[in-house]
Amino acid sequence: METSAIDFTARGLDADWPALRWIEPINGRHGQPVRGVRLGHADDSAMVLTCTYPRARFDAEARACGFDPVREIAFETTYTQVNLALHQMREPAERPDGLVGTLVSHASQEADRYRDWPAARWGELEARTTQLASWQSGFTAADPMVYVIVHACGVPLEDVRLTTVRDLYGYEPSRSQAPTGAMHWELWPSRPDLGYDDLVSVIAAG
Repeated sequence: METSAIDFTARGLDADWPALRWIEPINGRHGQPVRGVRLGHADDSAMVLTCTYPRARFDAEARACGFDPVREIAFETTYTQVNLALHQMREPAERPDGLVGTLVSHASQEADRYRDWPAARWGELEARTTQLASWQSGFTAADPMVYVIVHACGVPLEDVRLTTVRDLYGYEPSRSQAPTGAMHWELWPSRPDLGYDDLVSVIAAG
C-alpha cells in the first residue's frame, strides 16, 4: 500500500522481528481516509498483528452513529478475532450451519463485557484482553491519540511490547516478501491446527 495515505502514527512491536513483516490498510467508506492500519509480523512459531486507529477519526465515526467508541474498539477486537480463527481452519470438514452468525453474536456480547476483560500491560499502556481458541487479543485506550488492538497467536499477549513506528518502509511487502492481498497464514506453516469443534466448544462454554 502507499504509506503516504497513513496520516497518523502507528504502533508496532518493540523488538526487531526476525522474519516477515507486512502492512495492510483498514479501509473505511469509499473516498474517506483509511480508518486504521494493521502491521503484521510472522515467523516460524508465532503471528502478531498490531492495529492502530486514529482516535479522533474513530470517535467521530462511532458517535455519529450513537455508539460508545471504546465499546466499538472492543467489538473491532472480537470481530477480527473471529475472522482470524475462521481463516485458521485447516480441516476440510463442512462448516456447521449458523456458526458464523453465532460467532458474530458472541463477538458482540463479548464486546459488551469489555470492562470485565482481564487487564494487561504493554509497556506503559494498560490493555484489556480476551481469547478465542488459539488467539489472544486485546486493546488499549491509554494513548490519547490512537486506539491500539493487538492479536497474538503462538506468543503470550503479555509479552507484547509496543513501540511507535515512524518509518513504515520496513513493513512494505517488497521488504517482507509477503504476497499482496494474502491472508498470510501460508507464511506460518507451523501454526496450530484449529477445527470447527474448537470454536463451537468456546461458544458453548460462554
